[in-house]
Amino acid sequence: MLIDDYSVFLIRDSKTYNIAALCGDLSWRDSIDTLGMEFNFSTGYTDARFFPKLVVRLGDLIVLSNNGAEVFRGIVTDENIDGRFKRSFTAFDFAFYLNKSRTIIQFNKIRADKAIKELCGKFNIPVGNITAIPTLISKIYKDATIADIIEDILEQATKEQGVKYRKEMRIGKFYIEKYSDLIVKGLFKPASNIQAFDVTKAIGSINRTRSIADMKNSILIVSGEEKSTRVAAKAEDAASIKKYGLLQDIESVDSKNIAQVRNIAKNKLAELNKIAEDTSIELLGADSVRAGRILEITEPITGLSGKYLVKECTHTYSNRIHKMNLSIEGA
Repeated sequence: MLIDDYSVFLIRDSKTYNIAALCGDLSWRDSIDTLGMEFNFSTGYTDARFFPKLVVRLGDLIVLSNNGAEVFRGIVTDENIDGRFKRSFTAFDFAFYLNKSRTIIQFNKIRADKAIKELCGKFNIPVGNITAIPTLISKIYKDATIADIIEDILEQATKEQGVKYRKEMRIGKFYIEKYSDLIVKGLFKPASNIQAFDVTKAIGSINRTRSIADMKNSILIVSGEEKSTRVAAKAEDAASIKKYGLLQDIESVDSKNIAQVRNIAKNKLAELNKIAEDTSIELLGADSVRAGRILEITEPITGLSGKYLVKECTHTYSNRIHKMNLSIEGA
């Protein structure tokens, strides 16, 4: 493993410019609640007497790499001029177009993975991999963004299959994979003569809160197509109810067979019948860590022990120091 050495490339008209010498304050972030990664950077004064002429423009393609390995690829969408001495830029990966484009489309009993591939093909979005998702989709989407349609399809699949999915762009291609398939180990190498180590073994600041305020230990599934309310399925945890009291939720679903409805109730109970945790930690940076990944963490003082899902991840690289702030929850 090599020491972090980031480069920023601008690509325009089939030409590539290395603008790393002009750039500072690098940061990139993503979240499981949003589709796409955001990259921010700044450049110095533009007077050619001091620096080469500024070449960054809105719409330019920007690539961030570390020792030749691509970390981010996206389009410059925003520019901020801070007085006469500094300009800051924001770029988003190609999921930007999924968030901004709207469409009308109907699916009639088509597998979820095929429906998503059909959407990507319609909008010329390159696909890296979309894992098999057997849930059948029958729905008309009107004036919805591509990102919202994909999110709704995955929500249906999660309710029925009990599987959570991560959607993201990597090296210009779209991926949907199971969270359980994305376990990583973050490694940091501080110097050429020091061996790389697991970043979770050197946790900086840490804050952890736990709550049962949003816990649900009883789930009722009702038909969404009946004029009169009818309970189609029920799932509950008697031990949890005895300990914490009855905390019930009701969900309405469209017409499905008995097995599907029972699965939805069971999976919803598994999702909500737990103590909610909100933990934020600061670690040394590792490119392998981003939202949707699973980290194995043991921290005796706060009681963290086991596998944790990265809900949000912000990397910063300044003065050759790479850090990251994570929001995590039990996987």
